[in-house]
Amino acid sequence: MMTGILALILFGLMMVIGGDRGAVSVMSLAGNLLVLSLAIILMAGGQSPLIITGIAAGLISYITLVKQNGKNQKTEIAFGATGIVILLLFAAIFLLLWDARSGGLNEIQAIQEDVMYYYNTNLHINMLQITVCMVLLSTLGAVLDTALSITSSLYEVILHKPDMSRREIYHSGLQIGKDIIGTTVNTLFFAYLGDSLLLFFYLKNVKYTAEVILNSKMLFQGVSAMLFSAIACLLTVPVASAGCMLFTEKRGEEGRKIRNFFKLECMDKTVEKV
Repeated sequence: MMTGILALILFGLMMVIGGDRGAVSVMSLAGNLLVLSLAIILMAGGQSPLIITGIAAGLISYITLVKQNGKNQKTEIAFGATGIVILLLFAAIFLLLWDARSGGLNEIQAIQEDVMYYYNTNLHINMLQITVCMVLLSTLGAVLDTALSITSSLYEVILHKPDMSRREIYHSGLQIGKDIIGTTVNTLFFAYLGDSLLLFFYLKNVKYTAEVILNSKMLFQGVSAMLFSAIACLLTVPVASAGCMLFTEKRGEEGRKIRNFFKLECMDKTVEKV
């Protein structure tokens, strides 16, 4: 009941404060929830989790970037940068989680009475692949946000200064990324800390040793997702900047035409006054 009330408050504020863009954001959020729901149903039905997650990630990226912000050069570059970063990290995530054997329930979840006596844990699903999918999806949101922030900022810079060289465009993107990364990493850290606060209290009360905690699955699952998200954001900055450097020449020409138009218009007005 309370969850529904909070959701209604969220949607209402998005509509009131965001206006038309808020309405589009609500529709995009609903579309993403639908995609995730279908992905869960298909994975539970025996379909390959990795393939389903890859398709779902592509659809979520398209809805979030293109449908929500319009089809233009900045969203297309952000979409491409997101795909490149996720593909680069996929192998690293899979190999690390496979080596750590971190799939499935952690030590705390496995000994809970409601899990042991009331739930069937024999799901016939590859838990390693599910864990990889969880990390990929948790990483996706941070990558989308970073990629769009970089491309949108560079898009406006190039529009108002179309004579920038490719080197200047790339370094401007890196400079913008430096301002973004600090707050993004802090956001990821506090999101993990808030979600795991009760776990830390539990560990403190049961007096586990530092060695047991640091080598536990329960700590590794959350920390690895947070660290991979932070790494993904860092990789997104140069990839998105390089994309803008290579594919925004048309926008620079458009900016140059706009500036020349205003210059000619001002000259005409000056001549008329004389």
